[in-house]
Amino acid sequence: MFRGMRGRLVLKTGALLLVLFLLTVSIVAFFFRKSVIESSEETALTIAELVRDALTSYMVLGVIDKRDLLLQEIEKTHGLEYIRIVRGPAVSRQFGEGMRKEEAIDPLEKEVLKTGKLKNLLIEDKKRVIYRLVMPYKATSTGRINCLQCHKVREGEVLGAVSLAVDLTEKRNEALFMLGLYTATAGSVFVLLFVVIVRYFEPYRRLFKDMKRVLNRFKEGNFRERVETKLSDEAGELAQVLNKVGQQLNAILTNIREKVSMLIGYNVMETENALKDTEKIVEELVKISHFKRTIEQDIKKADIYERIETILADYMSLDKFSIYEIDERRNAMQVITVHGESMWCSNIILEDANECRAKRTGEDVDSQEFPCICPRFAHNELCSTHGIQYYCIPVNIGGKVGSVVQIVYEKDMDIFVRMLIPYIKGYLQEASPVLESKSLMELLQQQSYIDQLTGLYNRRFLEEIADKLSAQVKRRGTSLGILMIDIDYFKQVNDKYGHDVGDRVLKEIAQVVKSNVREADYVIRFGGEEILVLLVDIREGTAEKVAEKIRRAVEGKVIEVSGGVLKKTVSIGVSEFPKDCEGKFWQCIKFADVALYRAKEEGRNRVVRFEPDMWSGEEY
Repeated sequence: MFRGMRGRLVLKTGALLLVLFLLTVSIVAFFFRKSVIESSEETALTIAELVRDALTSYMVLGVIDKRDLLLQEIEKTHGLEYIRIVRGPAVSRQFGEGMRKEEAIDPLEKEVLKTGKLKNLLIEDKKRVIYRLVMPYKATSTGRINCLQCHKVREGEVLGAVSLAVDLTEKRNEALFMLGLYTATAGSVFVLLFVVIVRYFEPYRRLFKDMKRVLNRFKEGNFRERVETKLSDEAGELAQVLNKVGQQLNAILTNIREKVSMLIGYNVMETENALKDTEKIVEELVKISHFKRTIEQDIKKADIYERIETILADYMSLDKFSIYEIDERRNAMQVITVHGESMWCSNIILEDANECRAKRTGEDVDSQEFPCICPRFAHNELCSTHGIQYYCIPVNIGGKVGSVVQIVYEKDMDIFVRMLIPYIKGYLQEASPVLESKSLMELLQQQSYIDQLTGLYNRRFLEEIADKLSAQVKRRGTSLGILMIDIDYFKQVNDKYGHDVGDRVLKEIAQVVKSNVREADYVIRFGGEEILVLLVDIREGTAEKVAEKIRRAVEGKVIEVSGGVLKKTVSIGVSEFPKDCEGKFWQCIKFADVALYRAKEEGRNRVVRFEPDMWSGEEY
């Protein structure tokens, strides 16, 4: 009933005024009663003194028998209930019990006769109020009359007492009437005062309530709320100051969010809490800035992709996603990482990158926008039943799509994923230029390792990988086949047909060699017309079989040149690492070269496996 600020104000104001009202009425009632009693005491005392003095005079004059007339006249006094004379023991012993008015003595009168002290008593009940007064009459030899001349008593002994009773009922009723009139008047005044106070404070109550609402919204981070009031005093000025503070805070926080959004390149999802929104976007700026500084110091693209994977899995708590990279040379996609399944997309994208909708269009692919929008998603049967959704984000690297990040999620996680998408894009946007830089560096490095004529790796590449490759082979306990290939009578081609034809012959044979080994193997232009093949992780004896396969393929290759066709052969020397050279990689290269020369000595167009007796020199 009394909830809220208004209820409390009404209750407290009403309680205060009620207490003041009751206190006022109580004080007035107390003084009314006191005034009536004091007035009655004074009247009774005056009458008692009058009777005492009159009786004394009657005794002196010898007309004491006239006292009843006096008492009868005094009893006619308005409000006087009765009046009587009470003899003391000394007077009774000297003159007898007295006349008619000397009736039986009550306890109050006995006490006065005994103590000689004036006593009064207020007798009050619902019907009547009686005030009694008993005044002692003491013997004295001083003053105007000497009592000891007539009475055989001691000085100060009680001769008797005047006992009277005054009826205060009428005065009480008058007092109650006046008190009731005062109470009604005061009550009306207090009620009016209560109404005035409540109405006066109502605008302030509404102001404080509104300020409390606005401050609570400020506490929640919402600085768009304002206080509305018509007050023009200090309270109104306080409301204006509060509104101005809220307006300035909202403008400052909005400005911070807009500038940070410009820095990170995207807007975050805003809520009603500007403080938390600002804190969140600044925190994101710090994290993304730290992320960018970190990946800029990474050496390889693989390190950057690994950090993106960590962001998605650990920081954003995503458990189903894939990262793909576009191989421009083959126009195919290669899997960087997959979380949740072996692969979320069809294998066809690994052969043709344009089968990926995100790569082909360069735009986000959202299955919520149109169910099963990408036919290459491997689980469209679940997507069609709304079991899972997917969101693919293309990453532009160097002006074209270089990578695709695919988020897969259950339907009930839609709001959560939608909230994460801007943040994911922010990280990818910061990673994009770094990935481009690393790609260019890898391309330049790769080009520095490629022989421009044949497209094969060059000798610099061999020097770069020799230690790593030999260590890996030893660690895995496998063998590395080494084939040293030389084109038979290549100088004659240059001399007869020219260097252009010689270059073409070299390129054609290089492609034949490359097409007859695995993609994991290395084909290197070792120098001039010599080609080195490294067969990774083979069984013993396999290298010689591969060499024979290459020899036959080259022998059967027809090379068209102007004015006719050419057919060439090759001689191949074979060794195996680490079996033939006790774990010394470059020694095995030399032994393959020794076997090659043996093949040439034996008539060319053949494969010769290195044997220990072919090398009689010192250790290589």
